[in-house]
Amino acid sequence: MKLTRMRLEYVNPWPNHAGMFIARKKGWYADKGLDVDIVWDGWDRGTPVALANRGEFQFASVRLGELLETRQSSNPFVAVATFNQNQLGGVITVKSSGIRSFADLEGKTVSIPPAPRLTEMVREAMTVEGADYDKVNVQDPSPYEPDIRAVERGRYDAVFNVLGWESYQGSAPYDELVQLSFDEVGVTPHHAYFLCVRQQLLDEQPELVRDFVSATSRGYDFARDHQDESLQIMAPTMCNVEPEALSASLKYMSSTWHGPNGRWGEISEPLLYSYTKWMIDGGFCSASVDDIPGAWTNDFLPRA
Repeated sequence: MKLTRMRLEYVNPWPNHAGMFIARKKGWYADKGLDVDIVWDGWDRGTPVALANRGEFQFASVRLGELLETRQSSNPFVAVATFNQNQLGGVITVKSSGIRSFADLEGKTVSIPPAPRLTEMVREAMTVEGADYDKVNVQDPSPYEPDIRAVERGRYDAVFNVLGWESYQGSAPYDELVQLSFDEVGVTPHHAYFLCVRQQLLDEQPELVRDFVSATSRGYDFARDHQDESLQIMAPTMCNVEPEALSASLKYMSSTWHGPNGRWGEISEPLLYSYTKWMIDGGFCSASVDDIPGAWTNDFLPRA
């Protein structure tokens, strides 16, 4: 079998990666002749894009801004699927904080990573609701990314992090959690992560890409439709997480994987253009809208 390596975007696996672990456990990659190694780590050795450029990985999970910026380099990448139909970042807290909306962040202490793109998202969401971002006591948590436990311990009133995952890491009953989504207020709708390959690999080994995407799609279909069994498959890799948290996160994430026609991984061209324009206008991305056409394709997805 051909050793095929996939680099995740995060420092640990989580239920948004479920389909790949299921495809491997079920033998669907092996059926395609692929021995798939799924790898996660920090950033010391470089981003997933940098590592794939060094030939260490054939596939990588990448955000849109970085993907588009590769199109201006000598080693362009292409998105062959998206992991999520919507964005996953948001503001997380508990009901006892008194926060029920972005407007309620006024006067509160909120952990937001020091990326201008993220602070602008919060600013726009508060503006939509008639509130003033400048009245928020913004705290820079770097190099850490606090989850709901930092709220429970009183360090912050709320944190900016991944909805449907970091929300479930504490002890608060899930019905006491508050998850504020930017999509719900119409701010920066976009796909969260993309399954990407180097353009050179796509050109030289299209069947490898097609086989990997096909088996991965099958894994995500199964994870959506058979969640109890999927949890058992995920458990050995994610054994450091409470089963209840894995279950809640899988339920949340599975609702983000498939497009309107029920097909996993389908990329929306309008979302690409609207979010790219927003990033460019805000100075958060050095790419151009002219980089979009060659940066993505749905041609390697199984037929709906």
